[in-house]
Amino acid sequence: MLLTTFQRRRIVVLTVVTIILVPILRSCNGNDSSDELAITTTTIDPANNTIAPSSGVVSDEESPAPIILGGPAPIVQDGSAQIAYPATETSGLQLIATFSNFDNAPDVVCFVPQAPFGISLTIKNINNARTTKCTNVYREIMPAGATALLHTKVFERISNLVDAPIPVNVSW
Repeated sequence: MLLTTFQRRRIVVLTVVTIILVPILRSCNGNDSSDELAITTTTIDPANNTIAPSSGVVSDEESPAPIILGGPAPIVQDGSAQIAYPATETSGLQLIATFSNFDNAPDVVCFVPQAPFGISLTIKNINNARTTKCTNVYREIMPAGATALLHTKVFERISNLVDAPIPVNVSW
């Protein structure tokens, strides 16, 4: 990549301007490198209720002590936390559900072998209480460890796919 004469001159001018202006701007910005802070304080004279300003220069070695404001005591962290346990359902079937795309079937189907085929089922995730509906269809294969199979879209309405398998309550 070759630069034209104009571009080379432009780069040289910008470099020179930068080298000259940066130190000048640093010295003019008002920050001096001393370790002193200017502090202005006001005090109230209780005898006649007047405000008396005073100022002084305090170095970093003589910085004022921190002020502790009043308020409630902090909560002591003891390493324990409250854990929410899911409620037990008394009605419906308690099953373990996973997901499948049902070979590109409509996204409203599920397979629960204990329920009648062709009816609408209500699936409730016991862990988070999310609920959805699906239509029970027949499927030949059930994954190992699962007792209910939901279409991927149905499963996503009640849980994240990474949480599979999940405990569900199935009712109709």
